[in-house]
Amino acid sequence: MYKILQRTSLKTIELDYSGEYRCINVDSILVTRIRNLLNSIYHGGVRSGIYGYARKNENHELNVISFFRGFRPDFNHGNYEEVISRYFHNYFEVGEKGKAYRENVLDDGIPTYFYDTPDSKEIDELLQLINSILKKNNFGKIKPEKIRSLIEKDTLGTYMYLLNLAHNIGGRWENKCRSPFVSASYGSKGFEIALRFAQARNTDINSYVIWGFTNINDSGNYIFTKELSRNLGMMNVNWYEDIHSEIIIKDSIAPQNILGVFEINKETSAKQFIINPSLYKLFYASKDMHRYKFSELVNYICREGIPIDQSNFMKCARELGYKSYGYRLPNGQTFAGEIDREANIRLPENTNIWE
Repeated sequence: MYKILQRTSLKTIELDYSGEYRCINVDSILVTRIRNLLNSIYHGGVRSGIYGYARKNENHELNVISFFRGFRPDFNHGNYEEVISRYFHNYFEVGEKGKAYRENVLDDGIPTYFYDTPDSKEIDELLQLINSILKKNNFGKIKPEKIRSLIEKDTLGTYMYLLNLAHNIGGRWENKCRSPFVSASYGSKGFEIALRFAQARNTDINSYVIWGFTNINDSGNYIFTKELSRNLGMMNVNWYEDIHSEIIIKDSIAPQNILGVFEINKETSAKQFIINPSLYKLFYASKDMHRYKFSELVNYICREGIPIDQSNFMKCARELGYKSYGYRLPNGQTFAGEIDREANIRLPENTNIWE
């Protein structure tokens, strides 16, 4: 990642004197510090000093997982500079939500997930779907008695495990268009994998890759595909090889966990990184930062996330095409609701049903 960032120009979004948003170059004084912060989060550790970057053997010192997601922004027509600047202003205030939030989850969401508790019927339907895919690939079968013991132990946790499997199946799950999950790639090949997805989905000249992170301890809101495979193996069942180093994130990549977005030109491979404006403000407000302050800043971001002003959240979400939204309390509980209405639907978390 260090080499990629060295070849990438750094931009951010700013409101100009005329009241329009525009994409600008970051202050040259801050370029090195921003690159080092990004490298520190990518590698999970900080070397002392502003001008150092994390060593690989310090991985997980910051207790974060860095990940990438290729996506296709839904731009409106008009002046490209104005449109993209406005879009990313909204995006960095709202974040990247699961497909379910493009609809009114009260009417079009997955009922069991959004406003009900699972019963044997919902679990049986998911199990039948997954077993049909397993059978087609000669992967084996999840035996009812194996699932039954898990259901008795944790019904909701078992449902969430199967729902993550269904999401991982992809287009063969008819409810993928209403999935509350977001997939991303992590690890040494994470950016490369995300870029391939972005270029495959995008017919425009530019492709886009989100760079986000999550706290390792926030396990109720993500799961690794390799864990799905390992747990199925405990039931003598095979699963797809995790060739995309996939992490499945529940509900959304929250704006406080988005470092920025890469824009990659297909023809020239030129890259620019649009840093989250709220993250950039932290740097800009502390140009005279001492060395020990740099480490404090990195640790604060990894622990608390990037401070985001969401005073215009509803307006930004509507402009991005969302009809529903979700929010998290400091204790990790997540709620969902319709845009401009109270979010009072308590959402389930992933739990480790294998302990």
